[in-house]
Amino acid sequence: MGKYYGNVEVKTKKPKKKKNEHNRYRNVIKNFRVTPKERDLIEARLAVTGMKSSTFFIQSCLYQKILVKGNIRTFSVMKDTLRDLTEKIDRNPDLTRLDPIDAERLKTILEITNYLFGERR
Repeated sequence: MGKYYGNVEVKTKKPKKKKNEHNRYRNVIKNFRVTPKERDLIEARLAVTGMKSSTFFIQSCLYQKILVKGNIRTFSVMKDTLRDLTEKIDRNPDLTRLDPIDAERLKTILEITNYLFGERR
């Protein structure tokens, strides 16, 4: 879309993209810190898979079992999340229309509680 000056249309420049936004679908960056020993262990596992590091971390975070050692913070967050989900489900009891993010939150809590109270016994 350009600006008109008399009978001449002058094309305006497109806004420049930031350095990490080269037509990428994944343009959000997540960072975390590890010890040198943890880095070496992660790099060893990554090398065995032959995957790109981004794919490896996404797969690990989304599809691996989560081992959580229960503490007061964990249970407090889970309680607040369950309260929020309960309110949403009460307003719309059709679980097939549950927001995908809320469904993932519920699935994660169920996985954690199943480990803490179910499978370990």
